[in-house]
Amino acid sequence: MKKILFATTALVATAGVAAADVSVSGRAAFGIYSQTGTDAFLQSDVDLTFTGTTETDGGVKLSASVDMDDFGNGAVNAGGVVAAGRYSKTGLTNADTVISASSGALAFSYGDTDGALDARNTEVHRILGIDAELWTNLVDNDDDGAIARLDYKMGAVAMSLSYAGQDDTWGIGASYSGDMGSAQYYVGAGYEDGPVGDLWAVSAGATFGSFSVRTAYWDGTRDNGALTGVTPRVGTVVEQWDVSAQYSANGVTVGANYLMDQTAADDDNWTVFGTYDLGGGAQLFAQHGEFTGTQERSSLGVTFAF
Repeated sequence: MKKILFATTALVATAGVAAADVSVSGRAAFGIYSQTGTDAFLQSDVDLTFTGTTETDGGVKLSASVDMDDFGNGAVNAGGVVAAGRYSKTGLTNADTVISASSGALAFSYGDTDGALDARNTEVHRILGIDAELWTNLVDNDDDGAIARLDYKMGAVAMSLSYAGQDDTWGIGASYSGDMGSAQYYVGAGYEDGPVGDLWAVSAGATFGSFSVRTAYWDGTRDNGALTGVTPRVGTVVEQWDVSAQYSANGVTVGANYLMDQTAADDDNWTVFGTYDLGGGAQLFAQHGEFTGTQERSSLGVTFAF
């Protein structure tokens, strides 16, 4: 009965709408997590994404998505550190929304999306396990929910322009990808500037069959003292060098990354990780690393997409 009512409601709600489509996708993970100062414990993570798309008579493609994150057990703060005493079921902790429109080589997006600097630069290799292992870096501009970005893509060239409403920051970026037969490569660059500071970045990556490498460099000043859960860095100079390598073959992936903070002693991050493909979108994962030179983190479990 519930299925019949849902289908009937959907038909009524979408009556007269042409070329419309709604899809649901997501991922789930379950495993063991440990970090310095806490006992190992079980943790789960479930993300669901609802996406609706349609197309106007003039050929403009419109879409809206809602990404519902962090259904599960345990909780982490903005720095990725598991909060003390937060090992009970937390429920929905975050819902990201993005509205976009595209036509030909142009695309516009608004909401919980990347700024131009982030969009046009590649990040180091890493895996997504139970959503507690991700080391922080300086790619993002900490302005989720209020970013407007315009993209232009033509062949191997892509350019982006963005505006972050909460921190009044403008960003610009460009990238180029190429294929030399035996290797594929990617280069990107970006700059953003506003009252919270300025930041520029360059990055590059290359894939040689089963082996790939990535590197990126960030420099500038940031003021994130007003951000909840983030250690204040008012006017702090930020400089960081990131590098990673990854090898994938026969369903097995192994890799490592190193984030070298140039502005603080003993503040570097590194991770070694691996996955094994179980088929059907499922993987075993394991990783171990060190965060800011003082805290070790490990995780082991299974993740699957649907």
